[in-house]
Amino acid sequence: MSKKKRNKIDGSFTILEHNLVYSKAFEDLSIHTQWLYIQFKLRFHGDNKRHIILTKEEAMKMMAYKTFKESRKLLIERGFIDYKERGGLEKRASIYALSERWKKYGTKDFVKINIKDVLPKIFKTGFKKGNNYGRQSKK
Repeated sequence: MSKKKRNKIDGSFTILEHNLVYSKAFEDLSIHTQWLYIQFKLRFHGDNKRHIILTKEEAMKMMAYKTFKESRKLLIERGFIDYKERGGLEKRASIYALSERWKKYGTKDFVKINIKDVLPKIFKTGFKKGNNYGRQSKK
C-alpha cells in the first residue's frame, strides 16, 4: 500500500482565524485597514509576535501615508495591534506587537487605547515657532 502524496506549500503563508475575519471588530474595517492588518500578520514568523516592524517606506508602497496613519490608528484602537516602540527619530522604525484585545471588542471588558495617549508629548505639540524644544529655546 503506497502513501498518498501531499501537496506541498510553496513559500510561506499566514493564518487568519475565522473568528477574527468574521468578528465585528474586523468586518467594520475598511479594505485598506484589513489589508494593513494582513501585512502585519505576514511579518509574524512564529516567534516575533511582540516585535513586528513595518517602515514608513514599506507602508507608502502599499497605500498613501495618510491612509496608512488612519488605518494604523484604527488597528490600535480596535485591539489588533499595539505600539511597542515609537520610531521616527534617527531613522528608527516603529515596532508593533500583535494584540488579541480585539476578542473583547464591543464588550465592557474591552480596553480601548487612544493613539494620542500612546505618543509622547513632544510628538503631540510639534515644532512650532516659540516652542521649548528648539535651538532658540530658553534653558
